[in-house]
Amino acid sequence: MTSKYLGPIKRLGGIAIILFVFAFLFSVVGNAVFSEETRKGVFINAIPFISAFIGGLLLFILVIVLVAKRYNGKVPARCHSAIERTLVIGILFGVFFLFQPFSIVPYRYGFLLLLIATLSFILWSHVVPAGARLTFGLPPLGTRQHIVGAVAALVVIVVMSLGIISLNAPKEPYGIRDRVWNSYNADRKAEVASAAMADFSGVEIPFIIILSLFPAAIVYFAAREVTAEPRREDFVSTIPTTGHAPLEA
Repeated sequence: MTSKYLGPIKRLGGIAIILFVFAFLFSVVGNAVFSEETRKGVFINAIPFISAFIGGLLLFILVIVLVAKRYNGKVPARCHSAIERTLVIGILFGVFFLFQPFSIVPYRYGFLLLLIATLSFILWSHVVPAGARLTFGLPPLGTRQHIVGAVAALVVIVVMSLGIISLNAPKEPYGIRDRVWNSYNADRKAEVASAAMADFSGVEIPFIIILSLFPAAIVYFAAREVTAEPRREDFVSTIPTTGHAPLEA
């Protein structure tokens, strides 16, 4: 690991760890030192929360710094802009899902989509795409690159969809109070379970698959660029020192 990464990790990461440790110790010591009435105070409860929040913010800033140092000037504009557009679309869809009046299902996932897309856009906006001098002469993306990207995107869709489905699949007592659920006979329980699974399969699973398209699109753009053909050496000698690509006749 080079020094350009060690510096930010030591400063930002070190301060974040100190804040996390302070938040943990303050909660533990506070329970032993302060009275119950004092512990219920807003100020006492706010100290560990604010410390942990600032620590998390510093870690996010650290990720931005490391990603920017690693990829600044290395990502072709065709890939950078495609990912940026995908994140913007994710933000717009997240806002729409939060405020649409048609179904509760998009609302449940809208905030998560909006949060992840916004944080990802903030991170990606700090990455500077490669200039014309570095990208002039790059061969166009071929069939192989698109196939690799599509396969990688499909894997993301399958893995992410299955993971979300397994976490959110209907389970007993299917939103019914335990006392009411226990009063049902076997036939009634089977009827409720069947209705819950039918609603989940018909409404939520299709939406989960659509939700998975956003990270899959990002993986598609990244994977096809990773497997792209390098530019030919004869193009390098034709690039002027000013960094501007020569105009075609």
